[in-house]
Amino acid sequence: MAEPDPPGAPVRWRQSLWKVFDGLAIGLDHCKPIRVSLLVLAFAALVISNVDQASELFLIAVWADPSNARYVALLATSALAGLAVWYSARNAYHLVYPRWPALQDPRAAPLRRWLPRVLGALVPLLVLFGYLMTLRGTPHATCMTAEQCHRRNWHVAGLLVEAAAILTFFIGRRSLPGGYRISNAHARRSDSIRTLGTVPLSIFIAALILNVLITVLVVIQPRQFDSLGSLAVLLIVGSFFCMSGGFLCMLADRRGIPLLSLLLLAAVSLHALHLNDNHRVRQYPSMSTHQRPAVPPADRRPRFDDYATTWLRSRCVPQHSCPVIVVSTEGGGLRSAAWTAMVLSRFTTLVDQAVPPEGGEPMFERYTFAASGVSGGSLGLAAYVSALQVAPKTGLAAQTRVEQMLNHDFLAPVMANAWFVDFTQRWMPGALFDDRGRALTTAWEQAAQAQGMNAFAHPFSELYTRADGSVNTDVPALFFNSTTVGQGWRFVQDPFRPFDKSPWTTAYDGSLWLDPRIPLSEVVLNSARFTYLSPAGTLETAALPSESSPVPADFQLVDGGYFENSGAATLREIVRRLRAIAAKQGQPVQIIALHISNDPSLRDFVDAHDTRQPIPLYSAACSRIPSASERSSYGEATAPLVALLDTRDARGEYAREELLASLHIQPADAGDSDILWHLRLCPGNYPLPLGWAISPPVFAEMHRQLEQNYPLAGMAGWLAQRLRTAKQP
Repeated sequence: MAEPDPPGAPVRWRQSLWKVFDGLAIGLDHCKPIRVSLLVLAFAALVISNVDQASELFLIAVWADPSNARYVALLATSALAGLAVWYSARNAYHLVYPRWPALQDPRAAPLRRWLPRVLGALVPLLVLFGYLMTLRGTPHATCMTAEQCHRRNWHVAGLLVEAAAILTFFIGRRSLPGGYRISNAHARRSDSIRTLGTVPLSIFIAALILNVLITVLVVIQPRQFDSLGSLAVLLIVGSFFCMSGGFLCMLADRRGIPLLSLLLLAAVSLHALHLNDNHRVRQYPSMSTHQRPAVPPADRRPRFDDYATTWLRSRCVPQHSCPVIVVSTEGGGLRSAAWTAMVLSRFTTLVDQAVPPEGGEPMFERYTFAASGVSGGSLGLAAYVSALQVAPKTGLAAQTRVEQMLNHDFLAPVMANAWFVDFTQRWMPGALFDDRGRALTTAWEQAAQAQGMNAFAHPFSELYTRADGSVNTDVPALFFNSTTVGQGWRFVQDPFRPFDKSPWTTAYDGSLWLDPRIPLSEVVLNSARFTYLSPAGTLETAALPSESSPVPADFQLVDGGYFENSGAATLREIVRRLRAIAAKQGQPVQIIALHISNDPSLRDFVDAHDTRQPIPLYSAACSRIPSASERSSYGEATAPLVALLDTRDARGEYAREELLASLHIQPADAGDSDILWHLRLCPGNYPLPLGWAISPPVFAEMHRQLEQNYPLAGMAGWLAQRLRTAKQP
């Protein structure tokens, strides 16, 4: 029989429980005045732990980037962010808040003293934590050269030393000249923000003014901080959030004003009423994203059927099978862009070596009829075609130009605009500033212009019109896929006039709504409006579409990968249209389809991996990594959402299979068989990130896979022989 509790035990139990709840309440009250800093750190930890796109930033900053200046910038901005977190939290605790009397509780004095110090020292440790989290998913966590090992070890040590130095400064600052006097002054509680002291007020006001000035600078030049790197930009942003946001919350909290809630309500209201939409699609080069478009000029774009007819007549011999190269390339950020351009440039180089260019035009490009791209794949197509418009027009020169163009940190201007400009715009009625999408297109245009590639800043249709107004078939027809928000259909962008009868299934003919002067960079952006990094674009037209059209005069565009990420659905319909035009001319065609994918975990749809026999089908054999949906089960709350997201991938698989089924594939010894080569990336020696910033080791890994996984000599040799005999009766 159990002995009864001694007298007073229930009382002690209740007292212990009360102490626990009292301690939790005190801790919660102590989080309120420093909530901006806590939110910034929590957001950083969430991104580091769950966002794959952030991994490459840490690898670049700590491992792959050879620039000592950018590493010093990383250390400096880490220290700046740590000091901002500490200083704003420390001053927040020196104010008296009538709503939170627990902040004056003497029992919590150690918490008020140590919490700002710990939070400040956490900043460089979070950077290091992000790097270590990245290494966990790296196939070969060790560095590849002695120099890289040495640099990585010193970079890691530098972050550890910085965290220790910051914490030492916080603890031992009293021993500094004047430190004891300042610390004693801050130990006294202040009933008003003005009694904090001249120095703290001056620092907070200076931070506010500097915040405004940097916002203005980013408006004027979005690439203001590109040389620092994306991580440094984000650390600068975090510093200003903590200082400016913390100071404004201190002012509001003293008066019992829920500032953050009011700002959120204002942003939601302005968004719901469409009063500050600065995400308009630019219809011509001089248009900004915060103004309405002007009436378009007369449409002088060529017709697709005229382009196809002229292309066939200039390259094919009647009654003889004519080789026609078509390309579909999948989305995947800068990874996809680099891989797409690399594959096409390499084929151009190898075919050039076997077949001399005709009239200065590389033979591979000459017989490439059309290409369909999604997201980053669209950027790769645009970069490849633009590079071949600059002399010398060779595959090797084009590959060099494209890699130098894409070897930029395009994420930095996007982040700078997003957190300084777009964030400010959310609280202001009226569209006043260009958005982060324009910052991205500006970065593309400037990086391309540095390589002599001016097509990005010029109208898309200019590539297809000669000076005398005739159609120019020297450039492959590019089709960039976007997705409409309200309807969920494909929005196919091309440089031609609207079709008399649309060839697209469950898709819109973008030429009906796009100005003939729309720049190449903008149509690429419409295809690559990647989730949240690039905002949904509001497409407005000065002239209404025809009354028979089911689409309103204005609607929104997002990344083409929302519908399906392969680009194969559009390519299949292009091939079908081409076959119909060729049949009218009595011109048989042989389709040579290149499908370029870049997701290492993608399920292969071409089961042919014999390097000795790449005709008519070939794909590299990869060891497949199971996707997250195959490794996990989901509960009733998350299962519907996961199913919706997985359906997008399934549509891509369906489109690829449909493309394969639409081709006339015959045995290898049949000379006129259609060809399908799946050029894919496999899991390799270095992680292949999805995002708008990649490092030199990523390019090196792609080069290695392209040369080792594909019988390029045999494939290019067969292509060269087929193109050499194309004009022979």
